[in-house]
Amino acid sequence: MSSRKINVSSSSEDDEMKYAMITDEKKRKRMISNRESARRSRMKKEQHIKDLNDQITYFTTKKVEMVKKMEEIGQRFVAFDSENRALRMHGEELKKRLEMLEKMMHGNVSEVEEEDDRFVMDILQDPSLKPWLQPSFHSNNVDGIYQF
Repeated sequence: MSSRKINVSSSSEDDEMKYAMITDEKKRKRMISNRESARRSRMKKEQHIKDLNDQITYFTTKKVEMVKKMEEIGQRFVAFDSENRALRMHGEELKKRLEMLEKMMHGNVSEVEEEDDRFVMDILQDPSLKPWLQPSFHSNNVDGIYQF
């Protein structure tokens, strides 16, 4: 009987050893799988961070470009606004001059007031009425022929 016990005992030890080996193998495979999964997770995280940094760079560059364009547009707006105001003032002045000239042409000289006299003098002295005296009016005399 003692030999049977030994056989039973050794059989039971063999089963325990096989179970331990199987368990160890499963643990080892699980550990390897977990390590691989963690490595993939780290790589995915690194790629995501790289993508986010690329986006930061892209949007920072776009912001700088947009701020520059906005400043240029602002400067152009100021220039156009200034030119627009100057043109409106000049248009009003020309309108007044036209009204006075129309009064003078229709013989309503009595309607022309002292203040209007100043405008009449300005009109008569206006260089735009004498373009040939303007500095931009150039003529060259070549062989007695004027070239413009």
